[in-house]
Amino acid sequence: MRKLMQDWEFNVVGVDNYAKSGRLSEYYAFLIENHAVIPGDICEVGVYRGASLLATAMLLKELGSAKRVWGFDSFGGFPSYHANDQIEKFDDLFRDGVIDEQLYRQVKLNQEYRALNLQAPLTPANISTSGAFADTSLQLVQRKIEFLDLDNIVLVPGAFAETMTDLTPGHFHFCAALIDCDLYSSYAACLPFVWQHLSFGGYMFLDEYYSLKFPGARIATNDFFADKRDKPQMHRRVPGEFQRWFVRKLFQV
Repeated sequence: MRKLMQDWEFNVVGVDNYAKSGRLSEYYAFLIENHAVIPGDICEVGVYRGASLLATAMLLKELGSAKRVWGFDSFGGFPSYHANDQIEKFDDLFRDGVIDEQLYRQVKLNQEYRALNLQAPLTPANISTSGAFADTSLQLVQRKIEFLDLDNIVLVPGAFAETMTDLTPGHFHFCAALIDCDLYSSYAACLPFVWQHLSFGGYMFLDEYYSLKFPGARIATNDFFADKRDKPQMHRRVPGEFQRWFVRKLFQV
């Protein structure tokens, strides 16, 4: 493995610096503490340009782990949008008590800031500074994998509804998963597959559960876990920082 030493190197190559405090610190901490205890590989849903995928693979190498990282993505940007992805859905979530006033205020402030810069109607396709996440490709991520000399990554290109099903070839068993796919239909497609193959005691990081941009992620997550004993939980946080949410698979049924 080719090592990156300084923070600027991580930034230029486009790799999340897993040694530095950030939004995925709890996710990396779980891998450090449990990689040798909980069986299974790592699953990432929503690879984009590979920042966290590559970081996870590099961390596992440093830990001396034989686990692999499975990266699921269309590598072509967002699919079509569901009605639950429309930003007006945040109004419904607040009215129904699904999100609190603090999050709702932040959502509205974020919309005000984005509208200021865009000077165009806000939609799911432009609410993020990354747009529809189409500025990537399978070849780009493969090139980074080769550059970093990583042999513990398996890329699975295609729509989640087609690649994350019971018909998907291969035997999957996951210790942990990073769910970072933004939209309602993407969460709805991946959660049953990942949960089915997640080990007992396994961990799922829900990147958009506290999103200011994509309401569909929370809606799909709440729908999926409505009939399950395991529920989304919030990591401890420093006041003023974003909430970070996860689920542990602690019940067999």
